[in-house]
Amino acid sequence: MSRAAAFLANARGRLAQLDASLESAMLPADVAWTLCGFAGKELELVDAIVYLCDPGGRTLTQQAAWGPKRAASRVLESRITLALGRGIVGQCARLRLPQRTGDARFDPRYVPDDQSNLSELAVPILLGDTLFGVLDSEHPESDYYTLDHEHALCAIAERGAGRLQALASR
Repeated sequence: MSRAAAFLANARGRLAQLDASLESAMLPADVAWTLCGFAGKELELVDAIVYLCDPGGRTLTQQAAWGPKRAASRVLESRITLALGRGIVGQCARLRLPQRTGDARFDPRYVPDDQSNLSELAVPILLGDTLFGVLDSEHPESDYYTLDHEHALCAIAERGAGRLQALASR
């Protein structure tokens, strides 16, 4: 059983732990770091990046990372900002639907970051009609991400969206 399938088999308990961690997040950046660390550890991802929308909703900026992009605890090496619709992350945000590529060498949407990877999965951090950002992961192997990965990341992103909504309504 894959790590993502195992996560889904016990999703209720695992997501309850995420909810408890998110309760202490007082800023959107705290939510982003919590989501990255949780997704990275739970799914044993090579990397996880959270992009948050700017106030106008036209761009997405990297706020937190799990994996090689994280220089130190809560420090990103080089943040990138993408326009809505640009790259796999930007398409995910524009369409408000998960986006997955099995081989980025053949996907014109792919925007390389700190290192080129072959697989990418991006899911929206969305609650109702409100888009807060995108949870993204890349992997050096082609066709790495499965539907189980997509479902797991969507569940994690949804919990983050709930906390971001609570923070925004304060």
